[in-house]
Amino acid sequence: MYSAWFIGLFAAAGLAAAYFYLRGNARPVKGTILDRLEGTVRLRDIFRLAAGLEREGVDFYRGLSELARDPAAKALCLRLAGEEAKHLAVFKGQLDRWRALPAHSRLEPALLKDAKKKGIFLEPPGPGASEEEMAAYALAQEIKSAEFYQAFEQAFPEAWKREHIRGLILEERRHEQDLRAVYPQVKS
Repeated sequence: MYSAWFIGLFAAAGLAAAYFYLRGNARPVKGTILDRLEGTVRLRDIFRLAAGLEREGVDFYRGLSELARDPAAKALCLRLAGEEAKHLAVFKGQLDRWRALPAHSRLEPALLKDAKKKGIFLEPPGPGASEEEMAAYALAQEIKSAEFYQAFEQAFPEAWKREHIRGLILEERRHEQDLRAVYPQVKS
């Protein structure tokens, strides 16, 4: 026979798994830009979308740092790449905790593509873009990112508290201000 301790442990594990599964399946409150996304959007999808955005941000800022002529701009871009990597780690860490909801290798890029198509995010400039064009994109994308995280906060009012979304919103706005300070000539 199983001991009461073993049964209690098994029951606790089941409740924990159900909690993480249900939390990952939470649906957004209506009335935000997230309504633009195709199909049924769940919290785990927004985390995947955010992870894709942050991964793209890391690569973008590394690329912009290589183009930057001004040492202050180069240093800022490298710092921003590092901060975007930290944001990515937050979202990947949450997704990894939802073991019942493994990442789908094709879903994250598809979500990001759909979000760009719907105007939630922007397409980065193509190869050969100037530093100023990339800086203008960066400014506009930081504004869009802050709007996205604000919508995330509104759409999932309980989940954002646990995941520190408010801090991400403020950090994306700080990124915008820092970019404006280093690239005063660039308008978004």
